[in-house]
Amino acid sequence: MTPESLLGYGLNFREAAGTEMYMVGFLHYKVYMSASSRLLPFFQKTAKTLSFRPFIELTAHKFGDATPETHNLYRGTLPDDLGRSLRASLSPGPHLDYLNHQMGSRALVELDKLLEGSQINGQRRAIPLLAWSRYTVVEATSYAIYGEKHPFVKRETVDAFWEWQNYLVSHLMGLDITGKGYALREKVFKEYIKYCQKLPDDASHLMSEHQRVLRSAGVSDTDKAKQASIFTIASFANSAPTLYWTTMEIYSRPDLLAEVRSDLEAYAIRGSKEKGFVLDVAALKARCALIVSVINETQRTRQINSSFRKVLSDTVLDGKYLLKKGNFIQVPGDVIHSERAFWGDTAGEFNPHRFIKREGGQPSSASGFIAFGFAPYTCPARNFATTELLILVALMVVRADISLVRGKWSSYMGAPVNTSELSTVPSPKTDVEVHVQVREEWAGEWSLQTGESGEN
Repeated sequence: MTPESLLGYGLNFREAAGTEMYMVGFLHYKVYMSASSRLLPFFQKTAKTLSFRPFIELTAHKFGDATPETHNLYRGTLPDDLGRSLRASLSPGPHLDYLNHQMGSRALVELDKLLEGSQINGQRRAIPLLAWSRYTVVEATSYAIYGEKHPFVKRETVDAFWEWQNYLVSHLMGLDITGKGYALREKVFKEYIKYCQKLPDDASHLMSEHQRVLRSAGVSDTDKAKQASIFTIASFANSAPTLYWTTMEIYSRPDLLAEVRSDLEAYAIRGSKEKGFVLDVAALKARCALIVSVINETQRTRQINSSFRKVLSDTVLDGKYLLKKGNFIQVPGDVIHSERAFWGDTAGEFNPHRFIKREGGQPSSASGFIAFGFAPYTCPARNFATTELLILVALMVVRADISLVRGKWSSYMGAPVNTSELSTVPSPKTDVEVHVQVREEWAGEWSLQTGESGEN
């Protein structure tokens, strides 16, 4: 067993140990499990000795198939150089504005396609919601980062990517004995290698800078393309299930659906059927607190996977926990997000209003919300990912009614999840089929006003 095999088991260990820090022993190392949000600031203070960097090196090797030469570069300054490049491209400013604009324009196309194809010969068509969420996130994100002729233009490449995700844990442990997962990965690599031969003019600054940093470090053309594919594991695999579950959470609650729609219609949408409708993304973020809260609460209640650190040298945490060099730290997201001492007695319940700041009070603090990791290793794409989810959910909620093809909502909300993935929010093992119906009062041409990210 390795640290990776502990993913999703944090709650069980916490209940057994009954303390805020406990240890799980293995043959040659230990995993220190943190079960309290109180300790998060101490991890930040000791970031030089409790580091995420070894896992960047690990994923470059295990997922990106890095050659020994490239793998060795990740032991030097390359992770820092790539990190600076990512932050520069994904922080509020013109580069993020471009990504948001491109992503939003493709999101509109995918919603139009969904609504236009919701019926066949007058009969409502059954739509697999998870499959649609996955395809839409891949399309919108790829269009933004890579341009129109992105590596996932072929549907079989999209399918190969999602099948590959089921083998990530096996690849970390070197247990893909049949090689099926590697064959699926190779299909994705093939498209990246072809794409990276000459980046198109509409490739984003994020992509061009990523390739520039790798090229400057001496990484080969083939390895540059393979390493580029790793970014999609974090971006696609986390956003798609979050979109799926957020949609399920809203549509399964008629009162919440009506409240979210009321907010959006009042503050973020203008126009008419005759002149067209506009979704104001800046207003969506600033004035529609409920939809933001619902997305956050979905991540809080659905997250199962963990953040990891490696102990680079003996470290005393909070003056009382001795962490020995060569071992690992695991911070399980499900444990932190269900901690009653932080979230209150309703920690185990879905409260769509939890993250809304009330007059004279405070919202649930971001210090205990680690859907995008915790400082100093937070996800650099969190602003882009959140904007993408907001746009897709808002457009869906206002423009469409969704009903189940069969069964009740409650029977799907607690469905078994796929723990073989490494996404923070897991996908259900079985997709759900829905009927999608256009809301006639909101039928017509739609556009986005994305604004500048610095305004949000």
